[in-house]
Amino acid sequence: MLKLLGIVLVVFSCTAMGWNQSIAVENRLRQLREIEKLVHLILGEITYRKEALPEVLLHTSRKAASPFDVFLREVAQQASLYQGECFSGIFRKQAEECLKNSNLTAKELEAFMQLGEYLGWLDIEMQRNTMALYLEQLKQDIGNLSRELPARKKMCRSLGVMAGIFLAIILL
Repeated sequence: MLKLLGIVLVVFSCTAMGWNQSIAVENRLRQLREIEKLVHLILGEITYRKEALPEVLLHTSRKAASPFDVFLREVAQQASLYQGECFSGIFRKQAEECLKNSNLTAKELEAFMQLGEYLGWLDIEMQRNTMALYLEQLKQDIGNLSRELPARKKMCRSLGVMAGIFLAIILL
């Protein structure tokens, strides 16, 4: 009886891990779409309102979802203090701290951090072009992930169940 209970728990745990991973893939897509929205908002603020970057980021943080709201607020706060550190360093440091638990891949996070290197010190036209290029790459990533999402979710769930059954057979 105890062995049967252990097998049920193993199968259930592995299945839950598979579902959790499928939710993580879905959250990754949601976060990429949130980044796209934020870049559009920042681009609009820089282009049309022509405000200083800390004010732009603070204003945008009010419209952002977690964890990006905290990230933008922290970057705006650190940038407005100006303690001799360049904006790209502040942006990278805060991205590493605030977004470390996000569902973004290392490549996606690095591309986002590189965007911070071009904000604030180029003229408005160059910033617009850089952000447009980043948005184009981001749209491709979102499109690819959107097409793959149903298959990836199904694969994660199936692998969780199959791993649980496999472990249950081994334990027998």
